[in-house]
Amino acid sequence: MTHARAALAIPMALSLPALVNSVSAAQSAGPDLILLDSLVLEETGEHHIGNPLGLFIGADGSVLVSDGFAATVLRYDATGRLIGRFGRGGQGPGEFVNLGGVGFVAATVAGFLDESGRLELFGLTDGAQSGRVRMDMNNRTSSFSVREDSLWFAGINPVSSATFGAVSISDLLNAVGADEQTPPILLDRGTAPAPYAEAHALARSLSHAFIDVGDDDVILGFTASPFLLRTDHAGNGVDTAWIAPGGRRGEPAEDEFIEAMRSDRATSQQDLRSWMFDFFGSVSFVRDLSRDEHGNVYTVHQDADRDDEGSMTGVRLYVASSRFDGEAGCADTLIPTSDIGAPVPFLEDSTLWVLDRRLAGAASAGLATVVRRFAIDAEQCTGTVR
Repeated sequence: MTHARAALAIPMALSLPALVNSVSAAQSAGPDLILLDSLVLEETGEHHIGNPLGLFIGADGSVLVSDGFAATVLRYDATGRLIGRFGRGGQGPGEFVNLGGVGFVAATVAGFLDESGRLELFGLTDGAQSGRVRMDMNNRTSSFSVREDSLWFAGINPVSSATFGAVSISDLLNAVGADEQTPPILLDRGTAPAPYAEAHALARSLSHAFIDVGDDDVILGFTASPFLLRTDHAGNGVDTAWIAPGGRRGEPAEDEFIEAMRSDRATSQQDLRSWMFDFFGSVSFVRDLSRDEHGNVYTVHQDADRDDEGSMTGVRLYVASSRFDGEAGCADTLIPTSDIGAPVPFLEDSTLWVLDRRLAGAASAGLATVVRRFAIDAEQCTGTVR
C-alpha cells in the first residue's frame, strides 16, 4: 500500500507516516514462536479453496475455512481430510449471498456471518442448517467469542458507539424464525474509542473490534488502535494496555488519526478511495486477539500494500503480547508466511494457527493450502521462530 497514486495532499505535520507511533531503539523483540505442526488441507476438483477469508478451529481439532470464492465453509478433521461443508452460494436457507470471514464454532452449532445482513446457523456434526437470524446493520459484528453457554460478540455500533454484547446460545437458536424486528445480536455495552465516532468513511471502514471474555472482564481490541481496552461484563471501562510495536508499521495515535480524517479534503469518491488506500498502506491493523491463563494478551497485526485495483499485496502478519498488570509485554514477531495471497490467522489462548497458500511442489504449478500451528512463548521476547 505504498504505491504512488493520486493521493490527496495532506499537511506535512499530518503526513501518513507520521500517524504511526514511533518506536525506541531499545524496544524489545516479540514473543517466540514454536512451530507445533503443519497441516495440508485436502482439496478436490469439486471442493477447492479459492479465496480463504476466515479460519476457525473446533474443540476436536477440526479446521473450518470460509471460502469467499465458493461461498461455502469447508470442514476438515485434525489430519486435514475434508469431511464436510456448511452452506453454499444463493439466497435460500443455509445459503450465502456474500460470505465473509466472521463466525464462531460452539459445541454443537456453528454460525457464519453473511455480509448481506444475517447469521447462518448450522449443526456442527452434520452440517445441516439450523436456521438464520437477522443482523441489524447498526449491530454488525466483526468477531465472536464462545464462553460456556453464551455467545459474545464485538463490533462498533455507528449510532451508539457501543462495542459488544452477549446472548445465550439457546436464546440465539430460539430466535430463529422469530419476529424480524427483534434480532438477538445487539451491541449494547461499552464505548468505542473516539476516532470511530467520526463521520468519515475511513472510520466506518475500520469499525471492527475483537473480543476475549474472562470470568469477570472483557478485553477488546480495535482495528486501527494501538491499545487494548479492558472492561467489566457490563461494559464499564477498567483499564487499558499499550500494544508495543516493533517491526510492524504500527497503529496510528488516536489524536493524529482523528486529525487526519478532519483534514481530509476529498472532492470525489476516487480521491477519497486513493487517500484511504494510502492510509491503509502506512499503518498496521489488528486482526485478532486472545489471552492465556497467565494474563498475557496476544494480538495479530497485519501490514499490507495495495495494487492499483485496490487488492492487497505483500501481506505480512505479526504477533505481539501485552499485559494489564504493569509488567512489560513483548513487541511483535514476524510470522513466517509465503508471499502468495493473504494469510489468515486464528488465535486461541497462547496458540496461533495460520492458513497460508504455498506451491504444492517443485514440479507443480498448483497451490496447497497449509495450516501451521504455533505455540506463543511470551516469557521469551527474542522474536525467535523455531
